[in-house]
Amino acid sequence: MSEEAKPNGTQFEGKEEYVKDVFTEIASYYDEMNDMMSMGMIRGWHRFMMKKAGELRSKKCLDVGTGTGEIAFLLSENVGEDGEVYGVDITPKMLECAEAKMKERNLPRHIIFEVGDALSLRFEDESFDVVTSGYMLRNVTDIQKAIGEMHRVLRPGGRAVVAELSKPKNKVVRYFYELYMKHRVSRLGRKYDGGKSIDGRYTAYEWLTSSVEGFPRGKEMTDKFLKAGFSEAHCYVKSMGAVNIYVGIKK
Repeated sequence: MSEEAKPNGTQFEGKEEYVKDVFTEIASYYDEMNDMMSMGMIRGWHRFMMKKAGELRSKKCLDVGTGTGEIAFLLSENVGEDGEVYGVDITPKMLECAEAKMKERNLPRHIIFEVGDALSLRFEDESFDVVTSGYMLRNVTDIQKAIGEMHRVLRPGGRAVVAELSKPKNKVVRYFYELYMKHRVSRLGRKYDGGKSIDGRYTAYEWLTSSVEGFPRGKEMTDKFLKAGFSEAHCYVKSMGAVNIYVGIKK
């Protein structure tokens, strides 16, 4: 394991409550900020996730850490009228935004959004064909347990498709990436969060950028999928290393 990667990412006492408070604070402008932070690339990452999820028609899917529901909406469009999509998140305010957005979309079937903990999903073993998650694992207190829960609720033959922020390996690309994150994203963040500390810790967007530091990526992460019981685990590097998309296959 590289010196940069930590087995469980950035952890501290009270992290779960802090994360809830962060996402409660930013819920109303989360989508707009994500689009600007990713320079519009986030939509392409999500389309790639759908491709890696495989054939979704009539499947039962779960989006963990669904936030404002963007990935869940794509799942719903792909499963059609005979499929089912659930979206769970620990932050009620984010789910309120997802519910409001759903009313404006012409989906084949409504998504079931509910409060839920990624470390203790309420669903029975082997309940879903596909599990997705976007940018959530940095926010949990136990990455391995979260991946284990995804594996547990998947049926044999099912797939977990997970997107997470990363850092480019190429030194030149990383230099410009870090400049962008430090200056452009920080300025955008202050515009939205006003530089207000949450729970005496990071501001909202300080957390979203600093949580990438030391976060396991690449092989460190695929090893966690294999340890959770997935028979195969793959890492796809997108946008020159700004995001990794992991695919775990359960036999």
